[in-house]
Amino acid sequence: MFQKFGLVEEYWKATASPEIDKGRFGFTKNPADLYVFKVPSLRNVAMTAPYFHDGSVATLHEAVKVMGRVQLGLILPDAEVGEIVAFLRMLTGPLPENFATAPTLPPLKRDP
Repeated sequence: MFQKFGLVEEYWKATASPEIDKGRFGFTKNPADLYVFKVPSLRNVAMTAPYFHDGSVATLHEAVKVMGRVQLGLILPDAEVGEIVAFLRMLTGPLPENFATAPTLPPLKRDP
């Protein structure tokens, strides 16, 4: 699914993103797609750092704090962030054997 990142506050202020990415708007030019990004599954989220579309947040703990702030307008207490992170870690399962294996690509065709 796609969702707006920064419902309550501009995301780049909370993440210190070096660049302001306008999300799907860059492709669709539809104002409704401004700052809208694809939302990945939460499965194995504890293993997929760095976080967000631009990798601007290094830890899951910080990502949860940012989401509370920019999506809900809340400053989450550390204890609550810890509980959410503990829940997210419970969504971790075994990775497939070939998860980090680079694919074998066909040879590059060169023009004569």
